[in-house]
Amino acid sequence: MARVCCEWFVNEKHPELSGFPMDDRLKIQLDVLLKNIKNDWDFTILITGQGEVRVGKSYIAAQIACYWAYMIWKLYGIKVPFSLDTNFVFQGNDLIKKGNELGVKYPYAPLIFDEAGADLEGRKVMSGSTQQVLDYYRECGQYNMLNILVLPEFFDLPKGIALSRSIFLIDVFYMADEEAVFQRGYFNFYSRRSKKYLYLYGKRDLNYSAAKSDFGIVPGRFYNFFPLNVPEYDKLKQEALKKRESHRRNVFMVQRDALMYLLCGEKQVKDIKVGEKVMTQATLGKRIEQLTGIYMAHNTISDALRKLHAEFEEEEDI
Repeated sequence: MARVCCEWFVNEKHPELSGFPMDDRLKIQLDVLLKNIKNDWDFTILITGQGEVRVGKSYIAAQIACYWAYMIWKLYGIKVPFSLDTNFVFQGNDLIKKGNELGVKYPYAPLIFDEAGADLEGRKVMSGSTQQVLDYYRECGQYNMLNILVLPEFFDLPKGIALSRSIFLIDVFYMADEEAVFQRGYFNFYSRRSKKYLYLYGKRDLNYSAAKSDFGIVPGRFYNFFPLNVPEYDKLKQEALKKRESHRRNVFMVQRDALMYLLCGEKQVKDIKVGEKVMTQATLGKRIEQLTGIYMAHNTISDALRKLHAEFEEEEDI
């Protein structure tokens, strides 16, 4: 196992331990991409975890990005940034903005889209944010960057990303030692051809044994090394997750209010027509409580409808 990025992570007491270890077989694959990136290519790597979380996906992604930035400097004399603020994103909207900025200023730079599954799951392809992300990956090739997508489940990806847009897949997993203690740091490697077979034959049953790893029966290895500030990374990730959850709740509120508006009829606020019957707002609140167990006050419904009516009246006046 080679030690890489030795000039960035110097161990003065033990120079032989400078840098961090990288599986030789993975290094060879990355070196092929590094050799070709200057010939107007760009590359996308997928890193998944067999549907599980906390298995080390972000660690190996950060190691790959660090090695990539280091080697762009060593091979071509080009200094590209490598930091949490510049090279990591956690949401689709940030990806598009940061990816475009990074690509214009620093061609050949790495960009990690951590928690990409929230914007790229196949069943969400028709959502606006997902479509924007897919459009970005179709168009960002001009930047000649290394894009790294980190998500739990490979089979949730839309076919275009899983098969065509990405060059290889690293699927991370853990193993139990002799004392039944889970050990992180293992991965299977799938080339473009292998991950195609994996996706086509394994998707139905989420079967990661549907295709053989290109590394054979001996899995790849990586170790517990994160090349940037771990507490800062954890903080940024937690803030992004909270922001995403807040946005999700806001979307649900808008959808709820819109349904109330439609039930009321576009010009009617007080009563809700259901077939030949008339349902008042108070009755609607009671029925919602009966169906969901969640109490909804009459004035909550009134306020939601009043707000939407006011917004639509403003649009009509423009």
